Amino acid sequence: MPDNQTNTNKVSGEYSIAENTDTLDYKTREEELKKSLTDKFLIQHSYYFVVASNLSPEETDEIIMNTIGRAIECFYNNFFNKKPDEVTTIFLFKDDASYRYWAKKLYDDTDLSRFGYYKPYSKVMLMNISTGTGTLVHELTHALVRYDFPDIPAWFNEGLGSLYERCSLNNGIILGYVNWRLPTLQDAISDNSYTGLNTLVNTSEDEFYGNNSGFYYAQSRYLCLYLQEKGLLRKFYKSFRDGFSKDNTGKIFLEQITGYSLTGLNSEFVKWAMTLKYEN
Repeated sequence: MPDNQTNTNKVSGEYSIAENTDTLDYKTREEELKKSLTDKFLIQHSYYFVVASNLSPEETDEIIMNTIGRAIECFYNNFFNKKPDEVTTIFLFKDDASYRYWAKKLYDDTDLSRFGYYKPYSKVMLMNISTGTGTLVHELTHALVRYDFPDIPAWFNEGLGSLYERCSLNNGIILGYVNWRLPTLQDAISDNSYTGLNTLVNTSEDEFYGNNSGFYYAQSRYLCLYLQEKGLLRKFYKSFRDGFSKDNTGKIFLEQITGYSLTGLNSEFVKWAMTLKYEN
């Protein structure tokens, strides 16, 4: 499976999680988009989103059903309870040129990830879908978790989102796999620049997205993968969300759920991480 891709080989059936969407104001957003975009774009609403795409109708429908729809099904089957009460726009751009052109034209954005990004305050996702659908699932995580766990700290928000940059969405279950972030983590462990989980869970938003962000992304992603592989990620998410007022770092819930002190968990995590192999 490519690094920025999702695997959806198995058909899981009808999606039933998008109830009560009749209260969402799709029409206003669709009319705004028709005024802003050219007639080369397909504009349609689906689930909690308005999708604007310059892909073919067949390609657009494939992504809506087999990536967006299945991701929503998996997230509400495994993690989230509260559903969005606002419409988010997803732009699906067929290539890098149209992605960069419209990001500049619509939002004056020029410093872009080549994959895509989410603007939470504007409630829009802009995707260079030619790079794959993994980043789409990453950003969908952010777009949905903000309603279910609005206070989620940056380290867990990005750990969970980046876990699904490379994933499968089958039979209502989402699973992340080893991806390109692993060498960053393993190199830090090997050269002793690694900082422990206590530092990670206590990072502020500015610290997480600061100069050491590449490492923090890798560390948080693989902590989420570790919890997934131990069968503990879902329990941790719900415990942390529901108990956030007791501990806004996640430390207490990590210790309770894994049975380790954070120091002991860090030792186990480092040993486990060094056993992983990344094949591009």
